[in-house]
Formats: sequence, C-alpha cells, structure tokens
Amino acid sequence: VKGSARREAQASLYNVQKNSSSISDGISAEIIRKSPDKNTGDVLKRVSGASIQDNKFVVIRGLSERYNASLLNNSVLPSTEADKKAFAFDIIPSSVVDNLVIYKSATPDLPGDFSGGAIKVTTKDYPAKALNELAVSIGYNSLTTGKNFYKGFPNGNYDQIGFLDNSSRLMPGAYYNNRYGFINNSNKFKTAVTKMFPNTFGFQAANQSAPSLSVSYTGGNTAIHSNGTKLGYIYSVGYSNGRAVSDRDRREFDIQKRGTYDYSTDNYDEKNNLSALVNITYSYGKSKISWKNLFNNTFVKTVGIRNGINTENDEGNSFYIKSSNSEVTGNGLANSVLEGLHRIGKDWTVDWNGSFAYTYKNQPDQRMLAFRSPENVNGNFYLTLNNENSPEIRNAGRVYSYLNEYIYGASANATKQFRMFDQLQKLKFGTQNYYRDRDVEVDGLGYASLISNHMTINESKNTSYNNFFSDANIDQYGLTVANIETNSARYTGNALLNAGYAMLDNKFGEKIKLTWGVRVEKYRQELSARNRATKVYDNTDVLPSLLLTYSLNTSTNLRLAGSQAVNRPEFRELAEYNVYDYDNNVVVRGNPDLVRCKNTNADLRYEWFPAPGEIISATAFYKYFNHPIEQVNKGNDVLSYENADHATAYGAELELRKRLNFIAGKFFENLTFYSNAAYIKGSVQFHGANLNSSLQGQSPYLINAGLNYATENDFSINILYNRIGPRLKFRAATGAALNIFEKPRDVMDVQVSQKILHKKMEVKLTISDIFAQATTWYYKYDNNISNTNYKAADDKIINTIKYGSTAMLSLRYSFGK
Repeated sequence: VKGSARREAQASLYNVQKNSSSISDGISAEIIRKSPDKNTGDVLKRVSGASIQDNKFVVIRGLSERYNASLLNNSVLPSTEADKKAFAFDIIPSSVVDNLVIYKSATPDLPGDFSGGAIKVTTKDYPAKALNELAVSIGYNSLTTGKNFYKGFPNGNYDQIGFLDNSSRLMPGAYYNNRYGFINNSNKFKTAVTKMFPNTFGFQAANQSAPSLSVSYTGGNTAIHSNGTKLGYIYSVGYSNGRAVSDRDRREFDIQKRGTYDYSTDNYDEKNNLSALVNITYSYGKSKISWKNLFNNTFVKTVGIRNGINTENDEGNSFYIKSSNSEVTGNGLANSVLEGLHRIGKDWTVDWNGSFAYTYKNQPDQRMLAFRSPENVNGNFYLTLNNENSPEIRNAGRVYSYLNEYIYGASANATKQFRMFDQLQKLKFGTQNYYRDRDVEVDGLGYASLISNHMTINESKNTSYNNFFSDANIDQYGLTVANIETNSARYTGNALLNAGYAMLDNKFGEKIKLTWGVRVEKYRQELSARNRATKVYDNTDVLPSLLLTYSLNTSTNLRLAGSQAVNRPEFRELAEYNVYDYDNNVVVRGNPDLVRCKNTNADLRYEWFPAPGEIISATAFYKYFNHPIEQVNKGNDVLSYENADHATAYGAELELRKRLNFIAGKFFENLTFYSNAAYIKGSVQFHGANLNSSLQGQSPYLINAGLNYATENDFSINILYNRIGPRLKFRAATGAALNIFEKPRDVMDVQVSQKILHKKMEVKLTISDIFAQATTWYYKYDNNISNTNYKAADDKIINTIKYGSTAMLSLRYSFGK
C-alpha cells in the first residue's frame, strides 16, 4: 500500500498518545518533512493549542512562554534568553527532530514548573538502514533578495561561518580593568583610553542581497550482530547563510492619544547558522544505552537605520532624528545526554540519564548614535552630549553583553509492574535533579563631554556617522566614554533543583485507568550582583496530580486531569539593571521582589482515533494562578516585571486529523485534512483591581489548519494556515489605556514536493507567509478591556514590522540503495 508509510509515522505517535498517562499532543518527523518548517519553533505552531511568538517562543493554550518547560532528549533545557524564562526553539533545526510532544497535563515524572505545556523534543536515534543524504536549498525573500543592503563595521575573521571574532570586538583592556572607577582618572588618561575604542559606528552600502543558501548532510547506519546486539549511529551537519531586511514603524502616544514620536527603522540582518548532531545507540539483551549530542550556533550581524520625528513637550515643539544601531549577536546551544534503559526480569524497568547543556548569548560592542534637527528632515543635524556624570546611551553609546549558562542534570526512574484486581498495574518512582549556573556581564557606556555639561556638535563631513569618534574629534571636543551604572550589570546566579516523585498507574477492569501520585521539588535560587546583597530564594513545593482515563472503546478515551504546578521567576527578572532595546525603543528593568507563582490546573478531554494517523479530540481546561508574574508597561518606554494578585484562564481545544477517503473519487483518497483550534478566556486581579482581561501573553483564540494531498507516485502538496487572536503583549501598570496588544495576522504556507531519479531525489518548493501581513502592536484605549480587537477609531498603532514572503527551492538526494 504505497503512501502508507507517511501515515504510519504519525499513527505510531497517535498510538503513544492514546495510551499515554498524560494529556498530550504531538507531531512526527514525517509530518515535519512535509511542512515548510526550517526549525523546531516553526514546527511547534502546528501542534494543537500552540502558537509562536517573535518567531521562536512557544505560547501554549494562549499562555506565555514562561509557563512552559522544555526538554531535549529527556534533559531539562536552560533559558536561552537574557531577560525572561524562555527557550528559543528556532535554534534546533527541524531536520534532526524525530518527534515532538507537548504534555498539557502534569504527571509526577514530568517537571513541576509548567502550566502551559512540557515540550519534549526527541532527536533521531539510529536509522533502520544505511543513511546518506545531502540537502541543498536556496531562498528568496520579497523584501531582501535583489534589494539594497547595508552592513556595519567591522567584519570579524569568522563572521562568514557564524562565530564571533572577539579580538575585533573586545572592550579595550585599559577601560575594562578600570571601568568601575574610570570617572576618577585624569582627563588625559580618559581621553587616551577613549581613543582605544575602535571608531566603528555607522554603516556602509553592501552588494545587493543574493538568495539565501543552506546545505546539510546526514549519515548513519545500524549494525546488527549475530548475538543480537545492535549498534547504530546517526550524524548530521548543516550550514546556512542569508540576509533579512525588515521594515519597522515605531510610534508612541500618551494617555490623551497625543503622538510623542514616530520612527521608521530599516533593519538589515546577516545571518549564519551552523549545526551538528551525533547520536550513538547500543542495545544488548534487554538494555539500551544512548549518547545524544546536539550543537547549534547562530550568528546575526545587524544594522538599524532610523529616521523620524519627536514631539518634545506639550506645546508641540518637534525635532527630527536620524540614528543608527550596529550589533552582532552570537547565541547557541550545546547539549549532551547519556541515557540508559534496562528491563530487569519480567517486572522491572529502570532508566537513567546524565546531561549537560550550555547556552550562550553574546552581544559584544553594540553601537548606537543619534542626531537631531529642529528644522526638518533635510535640516542641519547635530549630536547632543551630556557630561560624564549623566551620559545618554541612546544618543551615543556602546553596550557589551555576555550571557553564559550551564546546566548539569541527572535523573533515575524505576517502574515495577504487578497484578492487582486481575489487571496489570504500574508503580513508578524516581528522582530528577539539575544545577544551573549563569553568568551575566553587561557594560553600558555612553559618550560624554569633559569640557561641557551640555555640548552640541553639528554634523559635518568630519563629524558624520562613520567618523564622529575619530581621534581628532575626541581631542577637539574633549570626548570620553563613561559607565552608565543603570545600564550595566555583573551578576552570577545558580539554582539547584532536587525532585522526587512516586506515581501509580492503576487499571480497574478493561475501561478505567487512574494515574496518580505526588512530586516534591526543593528549589534554591541564588543571585549575586555587584554592589548588592546576595538574594536567596528557597522553596519546597508538594505537587500532586491525577489523571482518570475511561476507555469508551479501543479507539476512544475520556480523560479527566487535575494537578498543581509552580512558576518561578528567572534570574534576569530578579536582577536590578536596565537594558535598552533599540528595536522596540524601550528599557527593560528587573524586580528583585518577585515571588513564585503557584498554579492549579484541570482538564477534561475526549479523544477518538478512528483510523491509523487520524484523531478527533475536544478538551476543556481551567487554570488558577496565585501571584502570576507579568511583564508590564510602566510608561515612558519602560518595561518591568510584577506579580499580579491572582488570575484564571479557561477555554477549549478542538483537533481534527482525517483522511477524506470517505468521499467518493480517487482524488479524495489521497487527501488529508488537519485542523486544531483553541478558545481561551481569562481574568486577572492586579493591584487589587479585578480586570476582565487575559494574562499577559495570552491570546483569546488560536487556529491551525492544513490540507495535504499525497499520491502513490510520491507527489504531495501541503497547504498550512495559522492565525492567533489579539494577545496582550504587555500589561499597563498605570492604567488600561497603555495595555499593548498584538493584532492577529493570517499566515499561509504552501509546499509542493516530488521524488524523482528512482526516488533518490526529493524536490521541494516552499512558499512561506504568502500574505506577508505585518506584525502590529497597538494601544487599546477602549475602557472595555475584555474587547481586545483593534478599533481604528479608538486605538493607536505603536509598532508595525514587515518581514515579507519567502520562497525556497530544496533538493535532497539519498546516496546508496
């Protein structure tokens, strides 16, 4: 039966889902291959009840990424972000994923810090036969390819392969070693050290953008020996290179809806990615040992060119601005897991793992420079500099930022089968532990004048973007760099989790199954920052859970689940320092007074698996949050974090995956329809006021849909659609009128594929984001904050970002038989 293999992969995953001791949804490698998704972040938005925020963070059931737990090959993943609890799934290539499952109800053997979902990504194990594949793709973007492009200075020696060349971007040692007392040195010394910083502000025109390119190679094999042992391996290496241009309009309004500024920014990104995977598995008798390794490094070099107008005061006096931002970002993940599975006798199964993960996000020498003119966009521009006691990073500044986090994990689980009530029962118990070690260093520097409290320097041939901080100008105008304490930080953080659990899978007759137990987590978090007392947060939480499954028949389940969970503040959320976000023109500030959030969850689910690879399910859920943590808009372009008093979220999910072969005709035999949708409501009490509003990051609805046509001749067309409702991006701390929402956008992708050359080569054409609708944020001024839809007559758009549409042609060739 040709074509059935593709269905079998998803059918196998659905079979696991049907017999699971948790409420879960998943997607298999074969479905991933039929989608246009390049990374795991893109894949996740296809899972029921999930959406993607900022192209990489997962929102499940409308809840923000902070309510998720992330696991790779059964090991807990650290946060990849400096400023929030989130894992950027765009750093895991989809080509190395075997399956992906989102657990939406807790069981004692899962991490206790999720209420949205526990996302478990499993990479490929070993192939059933020899594997040698080469894949090449080229891509076109409507805003980038063949268009003008600008890049910054300098070019590092390793930029092209995607690694930071720190030698060209390091802070001068003479400043670094004296940075905390730099202001106390002589003017002569400060001037000399300022000249040591490279004069690399501004930008330059580059060649028009060529199509993006990516190439990967995957190999592997499995050897089966006469004694029954099996040794398998799989490896993959990948490299991609491309550019991206995005258009951004950023506006700001006050409480009376008066505009305070209107900026237009073009961002020019050069992106390089390098990934590698090596997995080795050895099985013998009733045991299997695997060593799984994944490395991914992403390098982005960005230039932002901004023009706009500011309204400075109530009288409406305005000035024009033009500015530039140049930065590089290197972020990545190295993950290694050694795990074992052993079946002992007839009744015992023991599994264990030890893991190590390293994430980093380094941004050395971000450079910002802004000129203004009181006349018009073509008028005379000048730069304003304060004295060294109050430099302004937005006018002329540099930021050096480094984040490194290590996480060491170990777990062991034992399962005992026994009979009771004439049914097979299971007892499972175990321990899961990890230690996180984070180191963050941020130095914010502003340029200042040594000879004036408020100096203005006119733009000229000798004082432009590219040469303003030449040695001659530093001498002539008495310029110096100065540390900006509020934009600088040096802190280390560590966290130790020790968890133990016990659970039972009890069967009562052929139809009733009860999974229940308790998990105990002791979590100690320590934050040590320069010039501040060490903060220690120490809690022990008892987290019970229960899942009752009633099997209506062999293909249908009715499930009822309840659990308690916890949500803890991240290091950055607790750390007291400011970070200026140039793209969004906001300052992000921490709050050391945050407390953990305790959550209570309930789910009721009906699921029917009518045929292999098919599912129809409906779920209702309810969640209560005590002291949820939210990112709030404090006004004046400042974002921070606060605990709300309490909140609720409730809603329903529907999922359908069905072959249309019940309709007469050959065409419908090859057609599969897929859709999932979620509807979410909620309310929050914030500062004692009951708000008929959702949690921060929550959407009122999610829609995913797909139509796949696949023939016996290996020709397929896949059409995918995604839409999320207006979500609360940032809550206002000063009144509902400053709540920031994100407008819905319709995303449609199409992929056409065909195997040729005796099925050795697969040709794919993918068109992503066909409608290319802008990402839009807006202030909701309507007093009825339960109505979150954008109203042009009442609300104000503050942020619009356009990314364009992308077309990609891919070739994948399999060598050998």
